[in-house]
Amino acid sequence: MVKKRPLLWFEEPLDEFRKMQDDFFGNMHEIFKNPLLSRIPMPEFKTRFIPVRIGEADDELILKAELLGFSKDEIKIKVTPETFFISAEKRKQSIERKKDFFKAEKGFNSVSRMITLPEEVKTEGIKAKFDNGILEVIMPKKEVRRKEEKDVKID
Repeated sequence: MVKKRPLLWFEEPLDEFRKMQDDFFGNMHEIFKNPLLSRIPMPEFKTRFIPVRIGEADDELILKAELLGFSKDEIKIKVTPETFFISAEKRKQSIERKKDFFKAEKGFNSVSRMITLPEEVKTEGIKAKFDNGILEVIMPKKEVRRKEEKDVKID
């Protein structure tokens, strides 16, 4: 029998704020547009974060992260019972040589994110798959031991 995944995913509280921040800094050159300054290129500011959604089933937490532009070999995951850490790093180098010309470029892109998990998870049995820029991690929850209660008679 195939287990159904939960349909309810909640958004991170700061997602909307980060989108507004990206829009603001991405359009900085429009805000300060001046005919005298129009010939000076404005630097482009972008914040980089990993969008993450966490869902919960009866016995597992399901985390989905968007890592577009990265391959599965460039992604690293570390999990403790309380936290989830994800990072991705891409390095790029190109060298162009011609008779009277030499050009070398290097590029580096790195993103990371640490998330406090809503419940403790087992570090064994975690499954992760990466497909079309979406990382899905399934983490089994730790069993919660119920505290035993006992009435005590007072002498």
